[in-house]
Amino acid sequence: MKLLKRKPRSFDIQVQHMTLHIQAGTDFNEESRAAALSFWEQLHAYTIRNPEISSSKRPIEVPADAPDIVREIVSAARRAGVGPMFSFQGAVTDHVGRFLAREVNEVTVNCAGDYFILARKRQKLTVGAGPGGSVALVVPPSKTGIGVSMTVGRGRAAPDGLAILAESCMLADAAAAGVQAILPKENGFNGALAYLRQVKGVLGGVLLAGDRIGVAGSVEIAA
Repeated sequence: MKLLKRKPRSFDIQVQHMTLHIQAGTDFNEESRAAALSFWEQLHAYTIRNPEISSSKRPIEVPADAPDIVREIVSAARRAGVGPMFSFQGAVTDHVGRFLAREVNEVTVNCAGDYFILARKRQKLTVGAGPGGSVALVVPPSKTGIGVSMTVGRGRAAPDGLAILAESCMLADAAAAGVQAILPKENGFNGALAYLRQVKGVLGGVLLAGDRIGVAGSVEIAA
């Protein structure tokens, strides 16, 4: 279906309990809503048949005949060492971003700290709100889109700031859950950074805890 191009604007769409904020340079409100709802219905229908997809906190396997997006979610979560439930929000963000990326050169989809960013120029996102202040994470330009998960106050061991760049938002989301599982452990700060360096598909991350700032992988930060 050819998307109808309209005047540039930003808009929000609601998908169940999630609100997606979209900047696409062109108004694809209804098209984006339809794509998001169709994706969610497909995902929800599969979880009814296989509830473990939406409840397991540990990696799982799914049959080879599972829908492609389900297998991608499960694979991303497995790489991060967590259950697929932690990738759901990122998966919806990815799906809408990829849908729009077929028609526009630049788009940002943001859902509660998860981002799909397709941009021709470097973008900056502010990370952190703790006693150590904040830093700006630089998101490099990309022709296919980059996933970002930013965590402040999410989860049982939320750091003062966390931003993870990955090849997909669902993978960044899963890796953020992995970081929060590691942080409460002994030497958790360094352990979390080491973890990010070994997750395939994670480009890097920034972690803020108190007055400590840690960087993993090939990411650029600015004060």
